[in-house]
Amino acid sequence: MEPEPTTHALLAIFQEEIGSDLIGPDDDFYAVGGDSLTAVRVVTRATEQGMPLRLIDLLMNPSVHELAEHVRAAATGGGDPEEAGGPGTHSESGLVAPEDRAAMPAGVRDALPASALQTGLIFQCEMAEDPGLYHDLMGLRVTAPYREDLFRSALRELMARHPALRSSFDLGSYSESMQLFWGDVTEPLEAERVGTAAEADVAVSAWRDAQLSTTLDWERAPLFRCHVAAGPGDTFRLTVAIHHAIMDGWSFATVLVDLLTLYDALLTGTGHGLPEPPAAAATEFVRLERAVVDSPEAAAFWRAQCDVPPLLDRERYGRPADASGRRAAALPQGLFADLRARAAEARVPLKSLLLAVHCRALGRIAGRTTDVVTGVVVNGRPEMPDADRVVGLFLNTVPLRLPSVSGTWAGLARTLWETEMASTPHRRHPLALIEEDLGRRSFDAAFNFTDFHVYRRLSALGSLSADGWWDRDKASHPLSCDFTLDYPGFGSGLLVSFDPALVTEERVDEYVALAVGGLRDAARDVHSAGTEPLDG
Repeated sequence: MEPEPTTHALLAIFQEEIGSDLIGPDDDFYAVGGDSLTAVRVVTRATEQGMPLRLIDLLMNPSVHELAEHVRAAATGGGDPEEAGGPGTHSESGLVAPEDRAAMPAGVRDALPASALQTGLIFQCEMAEDPGLYHDLMGLRVTAPYREDLFRSALRELMARHPALRSSFDLGSYSESMQLFWGDVTEPLEAERVGTAAEADVAVSAWRDAQLSTTLDWERAPLFRCHVAAGPGDTFRLTVAIHHAIMDGWSFATVLVDLLTLYDALLTGTGHGLPEPPAAAATEFVRLERAVVDSPEAAAFWRAQCDVPPLLDRERYGRPADASGRRAAALPQGLFADLRARAAEARVPLKSLLLAVHCRALGRIAGRTTDVVTGVVVNGRPEMPDADRVVGLFLNTVPLRLPSVSGTWAGLARTLWETEMASTPHRRHPLALIEEDLGRRSFDAAFNFTDFHVYRRLSALGSLSADGWWDRDKASHPLSCDFTLDYPGFGSGLLVSFDPALVTEERVDEYVALAVGGLRDAARDVHSAGTEPLDG
């Protein structure tokens, strides 16, 4: 029997976006590999095909059958004004006061009020007086001829595609803090020729160290830099440095992939095939963030999540953390395949199962069996076509509370998933406001799950390949725990950064051992209660 049209159309969207024709109408979108960015694309495509949806609709109805029933039952008009589309360009948005726009210097093509996320990051960096804080670098080796004229052309085209790469901030000259988008910015490339691989290593290290010791000037565009050490042979080392205030991790990956795609197209004399990013995405994000800033419901929700005793001694925590410590635990890809299967069995996203493992391990090292609070990185990109191709800062980190770490992995993951679903309408409420209302920091440890599948586009390039990846970043949390899939230069596993003055190395090693053990245990039996005793 043929499925009815709505079910058929939604099933095709699910299968195409997740990349599997084995997905059936009763499969849970998040349990079979869907993530927040893929969800945005599903919602956008469905809406474009006459099935108006919001992200919350997919969260609450995660299978094709459930979502099709929701579409049929929902009214065709109206919609949530908070999720409605905004104006097409920054200039048309009305977010910038006319007197502010009139006072802007020549050369500024456009402007937006800086988001609360951006001003919060800049404020933290100013308070910390640490040039390396939120100053992110990624490097790689490119196997291809290096032609500086073509590479500069690719870099200029990249900057034309992504206004954030031509932006600066002005925090004091206007009625509110502004992000200014300039029309003509020279490409920030430093290139040098080297004779050996060892000399390339020296050049890369020297440039990296110089970047990390230099305080950025927020009022001067651009807020990113590129370095090339070319040679020997048809290889060159590329390093890109950005500040987190202008882009998130997915955006950084997009910048690198787009740059190499543009350069590959120039080398081969073919079209790059990159769709144009939607111009209104940054404007829409600022508008959506502002819509929840004054929400008493959002403030109350987040206070309930974090108004419990902190995990760390606050007397030693009066400044941004210096998270210079590192731990890494690489894990086999097969383990994550098993974890995804167990998550599907429990009808929860893989992220929720990983978060359950993280919270239990975090509770153990803190001696806490109830009210474990962790920061969770969430995606706030607007729901519009190709929003995943836009470069900017669209993340927020919010506190989520697990009332008890007792129970099965499936039960803990379900509790966390239900909490995250309930938080969705409030996900853009700025962390700075959450903590201002609380009167202190809302969490001590942060959790992030990343699957930067955008890097897989590189395998389709015709004239170059990339390997030898490395990265360097520093956040302001005492403990940051990143669970990652197929991360370039690392693979799949757990990456931890920490401030040794606030979280001892012994405690971090204990956390890593507990987290890895928990992952293996949950992969074996998601309905087990774990093999580790809960009391210390």
